[in-house]
Amino acid sequence: MALEFFLAKNSSKSAKANGVALHSAYNPQVEGERFAQSLQLDFNPKCIVILEGALSYCAPFIKKRFPLAKVGTIRFVQDFSQFDKEWDFALALDDKGLFDYFGEEALFQTAFFDWKPSAAAWPEQNKKAWTQIKEATLKAKTVLATREYFGKRWLKNKVSFFNHINKAAIIKQIQKPVLICASGPSLEGALESIKKARDKIFVCALSSAASVLAWNKIEPDLVLSSDGGWWAKKHLAPLRTVFKSVPLALEAESACPAILLRQKQILPLCYDDDFISQRVFEALGVQCVTTRRNGTVSGSALELFLSLCEKEIYFAGLDLAPSSKKSHALPNVLETERDAADFRLRTKATRQAASSLASESLKIYQDWFEAYDLKGRSVYRIKGQEDFSNTLGQIKDIDAKDFESRLQKTNNDDCEQKDYFEFNDAAKGMAQKQRQKKIKNIFLEWTKSESFCQELFPADTIMLRRAALEQEKLERKKIIERKKAELVQKLFGGPK
Repeated sequence: MALEFFLAKNSSKSAKANGVALHSAYNPQVEGERFAQSLQLDFNPKCIVILEGALSYCAPFIKKRFPLAKVGTIRFVQDFSQFDKEWDFALALDDKGLFDYFGEEALFQTAFFDWKPSAAAWPEQNKKAWTQIKEATLKAKTVLATREYFGKRWLKNKVSFFNHINKAAIIKQIQKPVLICASGPSLEGALESIKKARDKIFVCALSSAASVLAWNKIEPDLVLSSDGGWWAKKHLAPLRTVFKSVPLALEAESACPAILLRQKQILPLCYDDDFISQRVFEALGVQCVTTRRNGTVSGSALELFLSLCEKEIYFAGLDLAPSSKKSHALPNVLETERDAADFRLRTKATRQAASSLASESLKIYQDWFEAYDLKGRSVYRIKGQEDFSNTLGQIKDIDAKDFESRLQKTNNDDCEQKDYFEFNDAAKGMAQKQRQKKIKNIFLEWTKSESFCQELFPADTIMLRRAALEQEKLERKKIIERKKAELVQKLFGGPK
């Protein structure tokens, strides 16, 4: 790249790149001001990004014209980094993804513009930048649609949870080592060792592993489910047939059949950012355990038991890697259903071939565990019949025999604890109709808040913020109110 700096007629620094003048040879400041005045926007921007703003002359004028917006640049080269102070932010073209930097909401409130001389000087970089912008915008659109879809599902789950929960559990500090059973294939190789060490450990089964433990006659002390999707209900089937007396840990937004909520002893969990559930728990006088939102139930379980137990924590079935043989330990409820649907044009072998390929979600979960700081706590992962193909940061891998050996050395006095829970009436003596009315009023009051619209109708809320004309704002508000009324009608049968 041929980059040349020189003085313009007004003695300001100017530059050329690849034979293209990046700024005026007479007065770069006036050129920058004219550029700022020429920007055409039909919405209120949260951010304005200039693709390679070079010597940054336009930045202060854009800030002056749009005082409420953050103004930044995407750098094609690093030669102008000394001028980055003029921007609110400066991103390298090959920096982390635009979606990761802005997030889905800010992306739809961001305007991108070429600094045309830079586009002419670096056409390939300019093309790459616009490709990244397009990809980030498409991802943001997908994420917003997913948020709106699952937001409604999670709200429905919350209403069902609070309407039907009957017996609430309070968990005590656990004096034994804890074993968390996930549903990876390696769980099968640890089952015999788990049976031998059963009396010395507190066993928590993640819901997808419940069927495996039930089949192998290993009763857990607790089953934990945090998934809000419909499929999560299927994993809970063993709690109705086999593990009838085992408590179930749930977030309010977890998917759970109403009959289980009425019959089971429920350990209520609540995300620290789920303010509406916190309000309902408080109104009902139900004690809950605060947890952090996590992309994987295994991560939620780890953080939960790090807070509840000072002993060692073990994982079984935490593979988080593609497998050439199968995706889950068997029997798996969803896998059993898929087996029944296989036929000669879509065989089990074809379906399972996907499990041997790298998965983006598995990589995300693996990265979370690799980056997690255990702060000196002892956490282990039990290997199955073969070594894992990955590592999980500070979590140490051990084989099943080593797991048995470690527990044999455990002081028997530390394993005396049998009573882990206290159970209370979740309804606090309220009649069902009285409780449902109380819950309904809390949720209806929430529907009047901005946070409700942002959570349930994120795309419409963003469009409302973007709107520059009063007519646009009015139309968007009408759309939100119509959707809100339809949702309230569906959940409660009407707004009153």
